Amino acid sequence: MMNVESEHDLTISVIIPLHNAGATIERCLEAVMSSNYPVYEMIVVDDCSSDSSQSIAERFPVKLIALTGKPFGPAYARNQGAKAAQGEVIFFVDSDVIVRQDTMDKVAETFLRHCEYAATFGSYDDSPSEEEFLSQYKNLSHHFVHQGAKEEAGTFWAGCGAIRRSVFTEIGGFDARQYPRPSIEDIELGYRLRAAGFRIYLNKDIQVTHLKRWTLLGWFKTDFLDRAIPWTLLILRQHNLPNDLNLEISQRLSALLLVLMLLCLVFTTSLNFLTQFTLLTLLFLLVLSSSNLSEGSRFFRISWKEEALTYLMFASLGGLALFSDTVKLLLPLAWLLGAVLLGRFLPITSARVKSGIFSAILLGFIVGFGILLMERYYWAGAIVFLTILMIVLLNRRLYSFFIQKRGVSFAIAAIPFHMIYYLYSLTAFVLGNGIFIYETKLKSR
Repeated sequence: MMNVESEHDLTISVIIPLHNAGATIERCLEAVMSSNYPVYEMIVVDDCSSDSSQSIAERFPVKLIALTGKPFGPAYARNQGAKAAQGEVIFFVDSDVIVRQDTMDKVAETFLRHCEYAATFGSYDDSPSEEEFLSQYKNLSHHFVHQGAKEEAGTFWAGCGAIRRSVFTEIGGFDARQYPRPSIEDIELGYRLRAAGFRIYLNKDIQVTHLKRWTLLGWFKTDFLDRAIPWTLLILRQHNLPNDLNLEISQRLSALLLVLMLLCLVFTTSLNFLTQFTLLTLLFLLVLSSSNLSEGSRFFRISWKEEALTYLMFASLGGLALFSDTVKLLLPLAWLLGAVLLGRFLPITSARVKSGIFSAILLGFIVGFGILLMERYYWAGAIVFLTILMIVLLNRRLYSFFIQKRGVSFAIAAIPFHMIYYLYSLTAFVLGNGIFIYETKLKSR
């Protein structure tokens, strides 16, 4: 249903694709309904949900498009919504996003004031809904990257992004054939827009709240399989590596430093050190899970599967420490376990005590880190320490942002996540190049 009050306003079609979004779609639609903007319609495309998503959407004054069969993916769903749209501007909003009352006003204002732009998008705000660490880390990182990017954007984001309907039709919409599941369909659309001569504006005043709860498995699946590898392939196919967003020169230098560190450790150390390095990697993973499990900070929560995995890592790390004759590691390991059990099973409500438990976990990690690196291989420890220090310095604005928003403990806890991000990005780059070379050889036959 189109709300109309002024012929001078741009008409906006809000398109919301969803699949099993029963936990968030009601809040999403309520937020759109509370908008100050007078001229809009809401189109919800249910991509074969098996939960209550469709029945929830039916309670709102929306144009509902219910797809049947197996899920087609958000690219196809958005295209179907666009076909039914009547507005001059198509505004894509994810089903786990809460827009603000003035969001559509800012979208319309962007197009009215900047006639040269064909599309615009915003970012997540710095107040994500979910409080556990990984969700805070992911959403704050997204906010920081978009807020620090160039306003003359080289790509597009469909979580909160708008495009003139005539341009969307001309460009052919999202590539639903190449991206039948959630992936980089919006990034690819942005590349095609730029290649066709259209301009995209990153409006940093457009900010929305993200409701998604991230898990470790979901992080790997989304960022590595659905984004990093496809984005690498897109860059290689388009021969376009922009110095923006996650691809700034500082990001490339950070990844290069990590590669040099790993090569140095692998090719110049003994098998015994590789055992130590395995212990160190396990310790990294363990402190992340322990922080979640103990709820030593309001930013941490954990599922029962992750809890079982945490205890399994405790046992594996202890066994490997004994096997490799690194008995000294058992002391900080016992300290870590004690802090975890204290935070897990005692009814602690004091924020100060919880913060103290979290600090104890970090202390146990630092002591274990020192033991592993300095017991036999001082130079290797120095290489690792200096590499991480240089990466942190290269990304000092990000860590300053974390400290400003969530404190020192949060920024420290973010370091291993940041290192893991560079590791999977490098892995995706290698795999993507391998796939690209294979594709090129097939085409040349």
